[in-house]
Amino acid sequence: MYQMDTDSQVYVGDVSTGDVGLVNNPIVTAGAVAGDTWANAGPAVILEQINELLTSVWASSGYAICPSELRIPPVQYGLISTKVVSGSGDVSILQYLAQNSIANNINGRPLNIQPLKWLVNAGEGDTDRMMAYTNNEDFVRFPMVPVRRETAYYQGIRFIAPYIWGFGSVEFVYPETVGYRDGI
Repeated sequence: MYQMDTDSQVYVGDVSTGDVGLVNNPIVTAGAVAGDTWANAGPAVILEQINELLTSVWASSGYAICPSELRIPPVQYGLISTKVVSGSGDVSILQYLAQNSIANNINGRPLNIQPLKWLVNAGEGDTDRMMAYTNNEDFVRFPMVPVRRETAYYQGIRFIAPYIWGFGSVEFVYPETVGYRDGI
């Protein structure tokens, strides 16, 4: 229960409390990708869409922070990790994107591309979304108190061992260091 609640709170928030999460925050700039969806696009088009997102976030931050993380839906992740760039078949689109993105040139390390189930239908009009950000608590953070076991006690013939935890909602310290693109 604890892990599922935390996962949901971090990524999509909680409707009952009015919290938003990492993938659906209205203060983050969102837009639609130009061109085809990834199912119909080649490596050059996908790289262009990713670089457009990275460059726009980098520009929004006053060219101070270029995102080092990219999150995409699992289907698109599977697509780019299994398709190859060329006929030689030695480099997947995933490897090609990580090495050839603008983030690799600016940050000095490949773009970290990972699948995220919460991005499925997270975009405008229930389209799939990708998000770029920097995984650093100076820019994005999630306040959380670790799980703690309370004193156990008996209740009738049952032994009760309560646990408590607490967490807040995702905080965008600098929302201009995060970006969304829909329609991938």
